[in-house]
Amino acid sequence: MKKYWNLLLCSFLLVFTAACSGNSSDDEPEDETGELLLVSSAAYIENNGTDQAVFTVMKGKKDVTAEAKIYQKKGSSYDVLPSVSFSSKTQGDYSFFASYNNEMSPTITVMVTSGMLALPEDPQPDKFEGFKHRLLAVQATSLGCVYCPLMIAGLTEYAKLEDSKNTVLVAAHGIMDGDDMISEYSTGVLQALSLKAAPALLFNMRPSSEALGIYNSETPANVAARIQTTANDLLKTEANTGISAAVSGTEASGSIKVTAAVKVGKTGKYRICAWVVEDDIYATGQLNNYPTLETTYDFKHHSNVLRCISSTSPVTGVNLGGKTECKAGETLKYSYEFSLKDMTVTNLANARVVFIVTQSENGTRYTVDNAVSCGLNSQVKFEYK
Repeated sequence: MKKYWNLLLCSFLLVFTAACSGNSSDDEPEDETGELLLVSSAAYIENNGTDQAVFTVMKGKKDVTAEAKIYQKKGSSYDVLPSVSFSSKTQGDYSFFASYNNEMSPTITVMVTSGMLALPEDPQPDKFEGFKHRLLAVQATSLGCVYCPLMIAGLTEYAKLEDSKNTVLVAAHGIMDGDDMISEYSTGVLQALSLKAAPALLFNMRPSSEALGIYNSETPANVAARIQTTANDLLKTEANTGISAAVSGTEASGSIKVTAAVKVGKTGKYRICAWVVEDDIYATGQLNNYPTLETTYDFKHHSNVLRCISSTSPVTGVNLGGKTECKAGETLKYSYEFSLKDMTVTNLANARVVFIVTQSENGTRYTVDNAVSCGLNSQVKFEYK
């Protein structure tokens, strides 16, 4: 009988110990290792006094908002924010940071906007020639592409050149699975442009046979030089259109509103479209056949990522001004509203809109005549040489 009770007691202790250890893991404190960060629910709010940015303070994986202090910077001084939310009726940029256990977070910015922006004034309203010319370059890429890092490195080197300011780059992720930056829009663009392999770089929606690829023996400098040569050759052609644009959007509104004006310098068939892109997206898992490049180039932060397009069929856009043919000397308007529900945007503060005007070649194929990039809640004027 004594042996029976000993066995019963041991069984009870084992069950009790297992139960206690299980409860102990549930009650473990959240990990506080890592950087102190101040996070805002909105990068942009409207100046109506009701639209709000709500702040959260994170220390590692732990929410420490209740124990932290949030400050609003005012020039060289700062004030403690009385609550975890912020609203304003005054347009402008507002800076904030947080403190917790004698640690300070990096400063973040919330922009207060006035809603839909008007187009900026044309500095030369009577001029319909000599437009600033920019190219569109579509980069076919993917995290699952082992050769894409060399193209990324080449584009990084190209971006250091003064000539690169005349190129608007859009990265369309696709071709291979396992990439969260792939969307129906990026795959649609790649299919429409017949880009079936990565890496590839195609200028101005020209035939896919003209796309730049990668040679294994190349260096990033070689890739950049080839990109520069191709771009400079295309820029020898004059742009027949000029573009002015304005972009507005907030998280609370749930949309990005765009408007543009296009000046036509040469009679022809034109289309227009707008593409939303996002910069500085953190994504790991880039396959890499060039490991030595990792000491010099960043393959974890991705920019120019295509998020949404205004026209899917065709991707070259809709008829400019609703016209099958546009006359020289006309200024035609375009507007569109993107729904944030229709796209994935990690951080609205890093979103931009690329405006693309295409022109018919020989009455059939449309290629890019001009392009501009416009940040959220900002404007782009007509530019001339």
